[in-house]
Amino acid sequence: MPIVQISRIQHRRGKATDLPQLAAGELGWSVDTQRLYIGNGTVADGAPAVGNTEIVTSGSPSFSGALSYVYKGYLGDATPIVTGASGDFTRTLQATLDDHVSVKAFGAKGDNSTADVLAIQRALDELYSDTDQDDTRARRVLFFPAGIYRINASLKIPPHAHLVGEGPDKTVIRNSGSGAVAVTIDDDGQVYGSIGNSGATTPTQIQIEGITFKNTVAHPGMSIDNATKLYFNNCRFEGSYAQGGTDSANSKGVTVRSTNALPCSQIVFNQCQFTKFARLVDLSYDVTNVRFNNCDFNESYYGALIGGTLDGSTNGLTVGPRDVQFSGSSWSTIHQQAIWSKNASGSVYPRNVLSTGNWYAKDVANNNEGIGSIREVPIIQFDGDECTSLLDFFERTDLRRADNSSELNAAPELQGIGITTKAIKSQTLADNQSATTINEYPALAGKGLKITYKIVRGTLDRTGELIISASTNGVNYDDTYTESGADVGVDLTAVLDPKDSTVGSETVTLKYATTSTGTAATIDYQTTILA
Repeated sequence: MPIVQISRIQHRRGKATDLPQLAAGELGWSVDTQRLYIGNGTVADGAPAVGNTEIVTSGSPSFSGALSYVYKGYLGDATPIVTGASGDFTRTLQATLDDHVSVKAFGAKGDNSTADVLAIQRALDELYSDTDQDDTRARRVLFFPAGIYRINASLKIPPHAHLVGEGPDKTVIRNSGSGAVAVTIDDDGQVYGSIGNSGATTPTQIQIEGITFKNTVAHPGMSIDNATKLYFNNCRFEGSYAQGGTDSANSKGVTVRSTNALPCSQIVFNQCQFTKFARLVDLSYDVTNVRFNNCDFNESYYGALIGGTLDGSTNGLTVGPRDVQFSGSSWSTIHQQAIWSKNASGSVYPRNVLSTGNWYAKDVANNNEGIGSIREVPIIQFDGDECTSLLDFFERTDLRRADNSSELNAAPELQGIGITTKAIKSQTLADNQSATTINEYPALAGKGLKITYKIVRGTLDRTGELIISASTNGVNYDDTYTESGADVGVDLTAVLDPKDSTVGSETVTLKYATTSTGTAATIDYQTTILA
């Protein structure tokens, strides 16, 4: 309804007990209770009832109620739950909001222009490193709303930090200065070289999820220093490496630094992405129990370089990485080895490096020569023992099949000291064939193969094991098997195929021949290769 007339502003004041019926629009101030009222006016004028309406102020009982909080449950007022032993438990709105804290409460903007490093570091220090850090109530989850947080120096992440963003490429911490995007520190703020001094708590129990760590210069995404029990979930580590570039020892997606007294251990990456670093993962210092589960590794010179600078004598580089596992992950556009467990010192080297159930695309270990060229780079290289590849899929090897004979891919899947067990394959063996290819295995000079198989042909079957020893001089093999009855009429052989004149491009070809019975056979087989 439009305003018809404003003739004057009326007000009264006095004690609450003396408050009269106020005229329409008239104000009444209770000086003793600090409460304010306005007259309703008459019903004839449109008021719902004659009386006075209180205007909420800090002195009103309803004001404090507006600043209080009672948990109602998922049905709200419709079917509220009881939160106290007798009636509801009430908290202030301030206390309720303090259950959650954002970096924006400390002045961070995330607008891709403001320098946010001081604000974010202030939040990390206040929650996890200052004088009250021993009180677990101070260790709240620190939330990073979606945005790009620009920094020009490494963030220092203390023990018990729990950082949560809204997801990769939504919450981005972008470093344009020197050093890693983030490093771990102790609760006194001491960095690598001083971590743990004077009894400080070393970096531990750190959880980070839903954040992109982006470095626009050739420095690490994350440096894990003297830390234990670190858990990364759904994070992205992005550098500045350009496809086709060369190696750079400073460009590392994730790296660790240890000392003899404080080695790193128990570091887990789940559903994380690593891209555009010369080395997506670089582990040389003493570290144990590292896990990469369901991750994506893309666009780099090396995928995971393990033990590259291990020397057996420098503080923190005495025994090297142990128990490093990659599982269920994908690897693509990597110019050299996807995983290289390197023996750089000759005396100590990484041990127990495991690759299991990973996908290695055809553009991995292509030596910048392109798909279809003759390559001399293995996909996985184990220079030390106790290393295994189990049920991995190597896409480039499948290109070697007889119908893609131009795809030589001379380098082996696995080279060095190790074993790879491939997934079971099934293939039809046509009737009445001679010297027909089943599969090819690259560059197997000095390597051994064990092919465990079962052949079914009509009502007949055979179970066996074909052992192959290959060298540049030829191939020797032994087929040991047991049949259910009569001969199934299938012969398995192995021959050396030089493919071309290039030394090292030799291929072992597994072939079969079948008798003429009018019935095809089926072979299910699994290959194990001793590198």
